[in-house]
Amino acid sequence: MIQLNQSQATNTVALYPDSSYNPANPTLIAVKFSGSQDYDRFPTEFTASIYSNNSPWIVVQLTGSSVPNPSGQYTLQAYQVVSTGPAIWNTFAEVWNGTTQVWNTATYDALGDLITTVRAFVSGSDVTPITQYVSPDEDGAYTTYIG
Repeated sequence: MIQLNQSQATNTVALYPDSSYNPANPTLIAVKFSGSQDYDRFPTEFTASIYSNNSPWIVVQLTGSSVPNPSGQYTLQAYQVVSTGPAIWNTFAEVWNGTTQVWNTATYDALGDLITTVRAFVSGSDVTPITQYVSPDEDGAYTTYIG
Protein backbone atom coordinates (compact mmCIF):
# COMPACT_ATOMS: atom_id res chain seq x y z
CA MET A 1 0.00 0.00 0.00
CA ILE A 2 1.21 3.48 -0.82
CA GLN A 3 0.29 6.63 1.07
CA LEU A 4 -0.50 9.91 -0.67
CA ASN A 5 -1.17 13.20 1.08
CA GLN A 6 -2.76 16.12 -0.72
CA SER A 7 -1.48 18.66 1.81
CA GLN A 8 2.17 17.72 1.13
CA ALA A 9 3.97 19.64 -1.59
CA THR A 10 5.61 16.47 -2.97
CA ASN A 11 4.71 12.81 -2.54
CA THR A 12 7.38 10.19 -3.25
CA VAL A 13 6.39 6.53 -3.56
CA ALA A 14 8.14 3.35 -4.66
CA LEU A 15 6.51 0.79 -6.95
CA TYR A 16 7.58 -2.83 -7.26
CA PRO A 17 6.52 -4.08 -10.71
CA ASP A 18 4.47 -7.22 -11.25
CA SER A 19 6.31 -10.24 -12.62
CA SER A 20 4.60 -9.73 -16.01
CA TYR A 21 6.07 -6.22 -16.43
CA ASN A 22 8.80 -6.02 -19.06
CA PRO A 23 11.35 -3.29 -18.19
CA ALA A 24 12.99 -3.71 -21.60
CA ASN A 25 10.09 -1.83 -23.18
CA PRO A 26 10.61 1.72 -24.53
CA THR A 27 12.00 4.40 -22.24
CA LEU A 28 9.81 5.07 -19.22
CA ILE A 29 9.13 8.82 -18.95
CA ALA A 30 6.31 8.85 -16.38
CA VAL A 31 3.77 6.66 -14.60
CA LYS A 32 0.04 7.14 -15.06
CA PHE A 33 -2.24 6.00 -12.24
CA SER A 34 -5.81 5.09 -13.07
CA GLY A 35 -8.41 3.65 -10.73
CA SER A 36 -11.16 4.42 -8.27
CA GLN A 37 -11.91 5.00 -4.62
CA ASP A 38 -12.97 1.78 -2.90
CA TYR A 39 -15.87 3.37 -0.99
CA ASP A 40 -17.97 4.76 -3.83
CA ARG A 41 -15.95 3.90 -6.98
CA PHE A 42 -15.09 7.59 -7.51
CA PRO A 43 -12.83 7.45 -10.61
CA THR A 44 -9.44 9.13 -10.67
CA GLU A 45 -6.48 9.49 -12.99
CA PHE A 46 -3.18 11.29 -12.43
CA THR A 47 0.43 11.19 -13.60
CA ALA A 48 3.64 10.96 -11.59
CA SER A 49 7.15 11.80 -12.78
CA ILE A 50 10.05 9.37 -12.53
CA TYR A 51 12.35 10.10 -9.59
CA SER A 52 14.50 6.98 -9.81
CA ASN A 53 14.38 3.82 -11.88
CA ASN A 54 16.77 1.40 -10.20
CA SER A 55 15.60 -2.01 -11.27
CA PRO A 56 13.39 -3.48 -10.08
CA TRP A 57 12.01 -0.53 -8.05
CA ILE A 58 10.45 2.47 -9.78
CA VAL A 59 10.34 5.55 -7.54
CA VAL A 60 7.92 8.28 -8.62
CA GLN A 61 7.04 11.76 -7.40
CA LEU A 62 3.84 13.72 -7.71
CA THR A 63 2.60 17.02 -6.35
CA GLY A 64 0.01 17.19 -3.62
CA SER A 65 -2.36 19.02 -5.96
CA SER A 66 -2.47 16.00 -8.29
CA VAL A 67 -3.44 13.60 -5.47
CA PRO A 68 -7.10 12.57 -5.79
CA ASN A 69 -9.80 14.18 -3.73
CA PRO A 70 -11.64 12.91 -1.58
CA SER A 71 -9.61 11.09 1.06
CA GLY A 72 -9.93 7.35 1.44
CA GLN A 73 -8.61 4.09 0.08
CA TYR A 74 -8.12 3.61 -3.65
CA THR A 75 -7.26 0.74 -5.94
CA LEU A 76 -4.97 2.05 -8.68
CA GLN A 77 -3.38 0.58 -11.77
CA ALA A 78 0.06 2.03 -12.56
CA TYR A 79 0.84 2.20 -16.29
CA GLN A 80 4.07 3.25 -17.93
CA VAL A 81 4.01 6.37 -20.11
CA VAL A 82 6.43 6.09 -23.02
CA SER A 83 7.50 8.50 -25.70
CA THR A 84 6.82 7.22 -29.19
CA GLY A 85 8.60 10.05 -30.98
CA PRO A 86 7.62 13.32 -32.59
CA ALA A 87 3.98 14.24 -33.00
CA ILE A 88 2.69 13.83 -36.54
CA TRP A 89 0.21 16.37 -37.86
CA ASN A 90 -3.37 15.10 -38.07
CA THR A 91 -2.59 12.03 -35.90
CA PHE A 92 -1.91 13.88 -32.65
CA ALA A 93 -4.77 13.72 -30.14
CA GLU A 94 -4.20 17.22 -28.71
CA VAL A 95 -6.52 19.97 -29.76
CA TRP A 96 -4.38 22.46 -31.70
CA ASN A 97 -5.73 25.51 -29.85
CA GLY A 98 -5.34 23.79 -26.46
CA THR A 99 -1.72 22.76 -26.69
CA THR A 100 1.02 24.79 -25.05
CA GLN A 101 3.93 23.18 -26.92
CA VAL A 102 5.74 24.45 -29.95
CA TRP A 103 4.58 22.07 -32.67
CA ASN A 104 8.09 21.39 -33.98
CA THR A 105 9.16 20.05 -30.58
CA ALA A 106 5.92 18.29 -29.61
CA THR A 107 6.20 14.60 -28.82
CA TYR A 108 3.58 11.92 -28.70
CA ASP A 109 3.38 10.06 -25.40
CA ALA A 110 1.51 6.79 -25.22
CA LEU A 111 0.21 4.59 -22.44
CA GLY A 112 2.41 1.53 -22.15
CA ASP A 113 2.23 -1.71 -20.21
CA LEU A 114 0.69 -2.19 -16.79
CA ILE A 115 3.44 -1.93 -14.17
CA THR A 116 1.44 -3.01 -11.13
CA THR A 117 -1.84 -2.63 -9.28
CA VAL A 118 -1.53 -0.92 -5.90
CA ARG A 119 -3.73 0.07 -3.02
CA ALA A 120 -3.38 3.69 -1.95
CA PHE A 121 -4.42 5.53 1.18
CA VAL A 122 -5.14 9.18 0.38
CA SER A 123 -5.25 11.73 3.19
CA GLY A 124 -5.12 15.45 3.73
CA SER A 125 -7.63 16.38 1.08
CA ASP A 126 -11.07 16.83 2.60
CA VAL A 127 -10.74 16.07 6.30
CA THR A 128 -10.05 19.13 8.41
CA PRO A 129 -8.36 18.49 11.74
CA ILE A 130 -10.30 19.32 14.91
CA THR A 131 -8.20 21.75 16.92
CA GLN A 132 -10.85 23.33 19.11
CA TYR A 133 -14.07 22.08 20.69
CA VAL A 134 -17.24 24.11 20.19
CA SER A 135 -18.40 23.94 23.81
CA PRO A 136 -16.62 23.20 27.12
CA ASP A 137 -18.67 20.07 27.91
CA GLU A 138 -17.45 17.88 25.09
CA ASP A 139 -15.56 15.43 27.28
CA GLY A 140 -16.21 11.79 26.71
CA ALA A 141 -15.59 8.54 28.51
CA TYR A 142 -16.47 4.94 27.98
CA THR A 143 -16.29 1.81 30.07
CA THR A 144 -15.57 -1.65 28.73
CA TYR A 145 -16.57 -4.82 30.50
CA ILE A 146 -15.00 -8.20 30.08
CA GLY A 147 -17.38 -11.11 30.38
